[in-house]
Amino acid sequence: MAEAGAPEATTNPEEGAVKLEFQNFGSSGEGAAIDGRIGTGAAPAFKPPVNDSFNDQQSLLPGQDGGQSAQRSWNPFSLATYQYYFDVDTIDVIDRLKKSMSVSSDVFFENSEMRPDMYGPFWLCTTLVFAMAAAGNLGALMSFVPTEQHQVFTYNFDKLTVGSSVLYGYTAFVPLSGWAVSKWLMAQPLGLAELVCIYGYSLAVYIPTAVLCVIPIELLRWFFLVAGFCVSLKFIIRNVKDVLVKQVDESRALMVLVIVGALHGVLALFLKIYFYS
Repeated sequence: MAEAGAPEATTNPEEGAVKLEFQNFGSSGEGAAIDGRIGTGAAPAFKPPVNDSFNDQQSLLPGQDGGQSAQRSWNPFSLATYQYYFDVDTIDVIDRLKKSMSVSSDVFFENSEMRPDMYGPFWLCTTLVFAMAAAGNLGALMSFVPTEQHQVFTYNFDKLTVGSSVLYGYTAFVPLSGWAVSKWLMAQPLGLAELVCIYGYSLAVYIPTAVLCVIPIELLRWFFLVAGFCVSLKFIIRNVKDVLVKQVDESRALMVLVIVGALHGVLALFLKIYFYS
């Protein structure tokens, strides 16, 4: 006996094939309820629950979380605070390196979408310390002449400690001082993160300079360092000059730029005397 709702098989002797015919019992709302089904109404459409607290596409970085960054407080002891400044693409870093070593008039933050990063300044300072120390020791080895007191050349590893202290201190202290001065002189002061970024990338030109200074010729070393100093200082000035001149009178702006140049010159002089003497 065939059960209700089961297909009935009919055999056509002429064709020798079995055909399946299905009976239509109608929709569940029109006919009688089928055994085993609770209720006579149509099943409601399933809607997945929405949880506003968790979203796999929600970014943790400020500025990309739907405006929640404006409500987020700045916590210096939280890693999420500094993650924003280290989230940068390789293409952006390479582009900024090219601008920092270029003599063109392109400014660093030419549009509002460009944000400062700490990734480049950190690794540039670290790379420059090792490059200067290695190049300085290699240059000293190439020009070493044995004497009775010093018959064997010894490497000076103290250059790493002193060099890192000076470079990291310069990249942090000078932008901090410049930011404090701009808060005092200007209605719209320069951003601290922007200044740290500019000063950090201004050191990029000293890395190839360190390699060239391995040549044990004093005149060439002075030439390479002076050229690197000029490119680096020009990069800093062209990024702060326009903002400074628009808000400060010419005499004060000139005084600030002279101080910036003098501090940068002291750094270049330190690099020459300490690493290549």
